[in-house]
This record gives sequence, C-alpha cells and structure tokens, in this order.
Amino acid sequence: MKFLVSSTELLARLQSVSRVISSKNTITILDNFLFVLKDGYLNITASDLETSLKASMIIDNISEEGEITIPARLLVDSLKEFPDQPLEFKTNPASTAVEITWASGNYIIPCNSAEDYPTIPELTNDFTEIHIPSTLLSEGINRTLYATADEELRPVMNGIFFDIDSEQTTLVASDAHKLVCFTRKDINSDKKSSFILPKKPASILKTILTKFNEDVTIRFDSKNAYFSFDSFVLVCRMVEGNYPAYKSVIPKNNQNKMVINRLDFLNSTRRAAVCSNQASSQVKLKL
Repeated sequence: MKFLVSSTELLARLQSVSRVISSKNTITILDNFLFVLKDGYLNITASDLETSLKASMIIDNISEEGEITIPARLLVDSLKEFPDQPLEFKTNPASTAVEITWASGNYIIPCNSAEDYPTIPELTNDFTEIHIPSTLLSEGINRTLYATADEELRPVMNGIFFDIDSEQTTLVASDAHKLVCFTRKDINSDKKSSFILPKKPASILKTILTKFNEDVTIRFDSKNAYFSFDSFVLVCRMVEGNYPAYKSVIPKNNQNKMVINRLDFLNSTRRAAVCSNQASSQVKLKL
C-alpha cells in the first residue's frame, strides 16, 4: 500500500472515527484503525464490535492499493504535531509496518494485517429506510439523550427509542423519572417501525452531525442500524427488547396548562435549586 495524503484532512477523519474506540478493548486489534485503499478512496474504520464508524476520503495520489491496521492512538498523536503538509504512507511487503514520510523526516509504525479485523455486519433484505436532515437528527438526539437511563436490568431504557409511522417520527427517552418526546411530522415512513439506538452511538452522532447540513439516511433491520451521511457510515447493534408503552403515561385530557417564558423559568428554578436537597433536587412550584 502506498499513497499521498494531506495531514490535516487525514487527522480530521481519524479524530472523528476514533470516538468509537473503547479504552478497555479485550481484543487488541480493536485498538487499531483499519485502512483500506481501493478504487481511489481511503476507507478508515474503527470498531468496538457493538459500534463501527467508517470515514471515506478521496485519494488522488495512489501508487499501490492495499489494506492494513494501524495503532489508533499512536497515529492520531503523531499527526497532531504536523502543520498541513503532504504525507506519504507506505507499507512493507509483509505488511508488518507502515512508513510515514514527510519533507524533513519519517516515522515507522508497527502495524497488523487487516485479515483479523472484525467485519461490519450487513443488513438483511427486510430493512426500513428513512431520511432525516442532519440538523433535526442532531437536535432530536440532543433533546433526548440526557433522559436515558443507566440500568443493567432494563437495557431498553438505556437508549433512544425511534418510533416511526406514516404520519410522524418520535424520539423517546426515559429513566422512569422523566420522559422526553421529540416529534417531527415531516419525517415518516410508509410502514410502522421502531428501534432503540444505544447511548454510545447516539453520543457519537450528536457530536459529528454538528459539522454537516444534509440528509442522514437511516437503514435498519431487526438487529443493526446504518446511519449514512457525507463521507461517514455509522453502524451499530441496536438494543434488543420492547420499549415501554410511553404514550400511556402521557395524560390525554389534562386541563392544567401553563405557558411561561423559558429562560425566566429556567433561571428562577436554578436560583431556587441552590437551596434544594442534594439527594432529590426537588423544587416546589406554587401556582
């Protein structure tokens, strides 16, 4: 494998993809990036077996195609020290090391074969597809993620529930103390479907999507979900199980309604919360 790439463009992709890598991997090769150079593209993948993120970039100067895995932390830390300049990547014949060369020096980094790197799961033919603007998906995740739970006994509560039908799409999160619903009637599907997005991939999407303003294509079957946008593809294993009937706990004919300035209410609550019990953080409202 041999190619020429911009240091800053490569670093930007690596920093995004590296968010997937776990600090406690039980499989050593998951501490690496998978580099696949083929058909004019460099595809960079990171995975923790549950979540995988792939970023693609066009490479104009390719001398030899190939694939290899490179230690992620070492590569990112190395590239942080470079100003924007061309870098040449070249692997040895045995693919046990990669040489990174620039105008005034070079690195030689030990690496591993790509054969042992886990493959990204494929969707079955029975999948659902929807399209959501990246700004709306980012907003929906941002408004619901904080309400997810951390419960080992009820893992379905630890993610964001996507409830999709022909009229609307609703993102739901709850920790049994608070319930948040984010509904958009301009996003729908021909058939009713749903899935639970785990907390980690939701956090990754929340961070990365702020950089883009285009549609996100979501495809999902009974086990996995694909989020495709720009030059990225995030694949995650969904939380298995049935989400609680959240609509049943929302009062349908509640006569009590109050309209108030959001910032005034927030600031007043924060001032009162200073004197609240630290265990419960309860604030009493008197209307």
